[in-house]
Amino acid sequence: MKSYLIESLAPLVFRSGKPFTSQASAQDVSFPLPSAGAGLVRYLSLSQSNNEQVLNLPKEDFEHSAYQAILNMQSRGPFLVRYSDETDIEILVPKPANALYFENKQTGEKSVVRLEPRTFEQEGELCGSDLPQRLLHVQMTEDLKGKPAKGVSFWALQDFVAWQKGEGLSFDSVNNNGLTSIPIELRTHVAIETDSRSSVDGMLFQTASYDLAHQKTQNGWDNKRLGFLVQTQESLKQDLATLGGERRLSYFKPINLEKNSSLPVELTQDDADKINSDKGFSLSFITPCIFAKGALPDWLDKTTLMGKLPNTKITVALKAMAIDRWQAVSGWDSLLWKPKATRRAIAAGSVYWFEMVEGQFDVQTLQQLSNHIWSDHQQDKNDGFGSAILSPWTAI
Repeated sequence: MKSYLIESLAPLVFRSGKPFTSQASAQDVSFPLPSAGAGLVRYLSLSQSNNEQVLNLPKEDFEHSAYQAILNMQSRGPFLVRYSDETDIEILVPKPANALYFENKQTGEKSVVRLEPRTFEQEGELCGSDLPQRLLHVQMTEDLKGKPAKGVSFWALQDFVAWQKGEGLSFDSVNNNGLTSIPIELRTHVAIETDSRSSVDGMLFQTASYDLAHQKTQNGWDNKRLGFLVQTQESLKQDLATLGGERRLSYFKPINLEKNSSLPVELTQDDADKINSDKGFSLSFITPCIFAKGALPDWLDKTTLMGKLPNTKITVALKAMAIDRWQAVSGWDSLLWKPKATRRAIAAGSVYWFEMVEGQFDVQTLQQLSNHIWSDHQQDKNDGFGSAILSPWTAI
């Protein structure tokens, strides 16, 4: 896939579902969904190619093959990036759900504690829970006394990959390489009367937006700024684009990513051998994912929690899940011209652990699954819901 950088020229608005009469706050702005990036790619492809066949079709004829060809365009992202120029770009991904920031009660030292599937025993006897019988409990791998601490919400891609491969990371390195939050700007808007050019009483509203420009620090201006990355097979030219609400402009630029900081993460024969020997792997989502069975993919049996990996002959069993609260997915349907139905998605950062039951990985299968989009519905796959990183895990 080709990579494109979205460089904002103004703070970008990604509103929640609150009415405009509500007072805006930092909670009103939400990270753009994959469908927003997909819509931008399709719009630019259509406008740059000047496809008269589609442009002249009535909106009601959304079953037309020309419309379907647009909807079948695939994209990934948007992913958050931090960069100084187009040759120095680092990808930031949501914090993994199997990492806990922890503050030691005695020393006050902060650390990143790993959460992993384990059997839950107390004084030699199993404890009960309302989890399905075959699922393991996700627990801290260290017995520490203290409390959860605050840390960054976005991790550097290299740290994320290293963590899921089992490497230990210090709190300071994760904090220094990551990002606590995206700066947010609040704006107050007013309706202006045409004749008098004065404000209309009661016609005030506010918007919250992501300010991705260079930020001021104690030592001056930061030499790096934030942006978004989208990937698609479409060949697009540099252009001005509008991502998000209020038609705020951004530059849309083709870029070349360095091999060690690009997506999807490249997997090797060594990774395949380790998964085969350890009899397990984890799947860590870096975008929201929409499954047909709520938290379970359609290819898994709901009773046995077993199934064949998509497009393979490898049978696996789900052993554990670490997932945050479900994420609402909606939007505006530009074909039907009405709001889309709200659906529940697995939040980015969620981690699933699988045990190998039958079959083995080779490097080609592993690379295919590394490129796979894990949502069940084809249109959600096209939109990029369900990008994930696959890593070895020692099954229990």
